[in-house]
Amino acid sequence: MDGPRKVIIDLDVGTDDAWALWMLLQGEKSFGYEVIAITCVNGNTDVTNVVENTLTLLSAMGRTDVPVFRGAHEPLVHPRGTIYGGNFHGINGLGDIDFGVEVNRTPLQEEHAVTAINRLLNTHKGLVDLIFIGPLTNLALAMKLQPGLLKLAKHLYIMGGNRHGVGNVTWSAEFNFHTDPEAAHIVLQSECCPISIVPWETCQRHAVPLTWRMEELGANEAQPMIRILNAVERKIYSQRPKWMPCDAYLVAAYIQPDCVMTARSYAVDVELHGALTRGQMVLNHRSEGDGHVRIIDDIDENKFKDLCLKTVA
Repeated sequence: MDGPRKVIIDLDVGTDDAWALWMLLQGEKSFGYEVIAITCVNGNTDVTNVVENTLTLLSAMGRTDVPVFRGAHEPLVHPRGTIYGGNFHGINGLGDIDFGVEVNRTPLQEEHAVTAINRLLNTHKGLVDLIFIGPLTNLALAMKLQPGLLKLAKHLYIMGGNRHGVGNVTWSAEFNFHTDPEAAHIVLQSECCPISIVPWETCQRHAVPLTWRMEELGANEAQPMIRILNAVERKIYSQRPKWMPCDAYLVAAYIQPDCVMTARSYAVDVELHGALTRGQMVLNHRSEGDGHVRIIDDIDENKFKDLCLKTVA
C-alpha cells in the first residue's frame, strides 16, 4: 500500500459526531491514515444543518483542508418528518447555540456525497476504510448506483443497531438504524468488505461519568472546540449523570484496535415490518462466529479516555 490508509467518514452532526470527527482528524499522523472526505446525511438534524455544523467544527479545528460533501436529505422510503423526533442534540444538531465562529466554506464541494463515495472507492480500490456514524442512506444509495461497490472498500465501521433489542428511539430500535432501516438492510445484506459495528448497548455499558467529561476532559476552554462542545453538552446533558459519545467509541475502535476488548461475529439483518420492532438489528445467534459482521461488545474504558485526552491536548 502506498501512503497512509484512506478514510471516508459519514456523519449527521450531533455532538457525539463532533467528538468522533475531532478524534479522527487529530489521530491522522499518530495512527497513520488520511481522511479524504466527510459526507453529510440527514439524521440528528436535517442535512443542511449537518453541513453547516461540519463546516463550523472544521473551522474551529483549523482543518478546512478536508473536503465536505452534502448527501441525502431524507431516508430511502419514509419522508424525514414521519420518523424524526427527539431533537436530543437540539433542533440544529449543536444545541441551537451561536458559537461566534467565523465559518470557512471552502471545504464544501459541489459533488453529491453519493457520487463522491463511488468515485473515491473506485479511485482507491481496496484502500479505503468507511466510518459511518449516522443513518446509512448515503451508502445504500451509492451501492445501488454500483452493484458490488463495497467489495472495493477495505473495512466498513458502523455505529448503529442493537445487540439485545434495547432501543433508544423506540423500545427495540437504535436511532441510526430506525431512521433508515431500509438503508441498513441494503448495507448489511450485500456482498461487501468486513463490517464492524458498535451497537447501542455497548455505548450504554461504557458511558463515562459526566463529572470526568466536564471537569477533566473539558477543562481547557481556551481551546475553541472545547468551548463549543462544553456549551452544547452542558445544555443537553445537564440532567444526566453519564456522558455517552457513541460515535467516538466507534472511532476509538478504528484508530486503536486494542481498544476493543470483546467482539463476536454474526450474520445480521434489520427488521423492516414489525409493528414494535421496525429498525431493530437482528443477529443469528445460531451462527455465532460465522457471520461477516463483527459486533463490538466491550471497549477498554481507560484506553478510550486516553484517546479523548489526546484529542483535546
